[in-house]
Amino acid sequence: MIQPRQFLLSGVALFALTGVAAAADVPMRGPVYAKAPPAVWSWEGQYIGIHGGFAWAQNDLEIVAGNTGRYTPESGFFGFQIGYNHRLSPNWIVGYEVDASFANLDQTGVIGGTVVPLEIDAFGTARTRLGYTTGPWLFYGTAGVAWAATRLVNIGGGPVRFDRPHVGYAVGAGVEYAFAPNWSAKFEYIYMDLGETNTVIGGATNNTDLTISTIRLGLNYRFANWGAPAAPTYFTKASVYSAGWTGPYIGVHAGYGFGSFDTTSGVVPASLEPRGGFGGIQSGYNWQISRNWVVGVEGDSSWGSISRTAGATNIDVDAMGTVRARLGYAMNNLLFYGTGGLAWAHADSVTTLAIRDQFYLGWTAGLGVEWAFSPRWSAKVEYLYADFGTINDFNGTTNTASLDVQTIKVGLNYRAGIFDLLGMR
Repeated sequence: MIQPRQFLLSGVALFALTGVAAAADVPMRGPVYAKAPPAVWSWEGQYIGIHGGFAWAQNDLEIVAGNTGRYTPESGFFGFQIGYNHRLSPNWIVGYEVDASFANLDQTGVIGGTVVPLEIDAFGTARTRLGYTTGPWLFYGTAGVAWAATRLVNIGGGPVRFDRPHVGYAVGAGVEYAFAPNWSAKFEYIYMDLGETNTVIGGATNNTDLTISTIRLGLNYRFANWGAPAAPTYFTKASVYSAGWTGPYIGVHAGYGFGSFDTTSGVVPASLEPRGGFGGIQSGYNWQISRNWVVGVEGDSSWGSISRTAGATNIDVDAMGTVRARLGYAMNNLLFYGTGGLAWAHADSVTTLAIRDQFYLGWTAGLGVEWAFSPRWSAKVEYLYADFGTINDFNGTTNTASLDVQTIKVGLNYRAGIFDLLGMR
């Protein structure tokens, strides 16, 4: 009896043979020329690009004995972005985008009779995009994390300076048009709410509440998709599952952090070594670009208490996160990787002359190993070092704060995206 598989193969062979025979019976004709089919745009894949636009901000300040003021600086800006799109259905795509912008959002105001210049020279976002495509057009909404670096300088009535990193959220919408197989242009609006920071230096209060709105034009170049077929399954005495690392994942983690917090308040130095536990969530995407090499991107957020108190000085890091690239070497179900990118942390601290409730921005790098123990699940162990640099404040005396944090974490990843969990794919 002919098995179903044999019947299918026989049918394919019969179709091929009858096609050849029919072609042999057709008289020879001259060449027929037809218009080439139009280029088909696929939004799937990685892209890089540049952008420029116009930004306007609002910064509500309280400085020195309850004096308040509102700044509304405006400026042009330019920057770059990288991202990835993944097709959920014929018309829907989901993706991520990371950008950095450089501006001159400076304004000089008078608060309580004191001349106080404000400087905002850099900002950026890491966002998810969800879009609807129709032909070469992509309409999308976007949301994620945002950051900005600001500085406040009091040059009247005595020198005062406050460095202010800000971290908050971004939301927006845009439209992108593919005008060539690998090129697209976009128009986008992004609103960033960068929250409040509160600092008291030598009795001088500095509270800030910052928002930034931007409109921008961008140009993107899309590469060929890096996604590669999964590595083959190897067999020994019994079959062994082999992971194909390409795809999205979401997960949870827990770990232990330790670091250093070095401060100078006037001429009084202090050094603490905060320690403590934390837990959090992560999500990311991997591309297996060859049999052994994997590249990816991952974002995570953690909450806990990495703290230490010594006398009148204390530090408590209660939240932190990263946005990182990963490069790994896969050996069947094991993935060894290095990683690096942007890091942020929120900390409350008290020193001799300074009380701070603010964010820190810096960079991170580390190593990890991940084991895919089933088709959907993997576990990882990861070490990260994050350097958040030095914040310099001045109010008659110099007050500095330097922070770095090292973390060791274990994580569990479910190798699917949120849309898989919601049943949308």
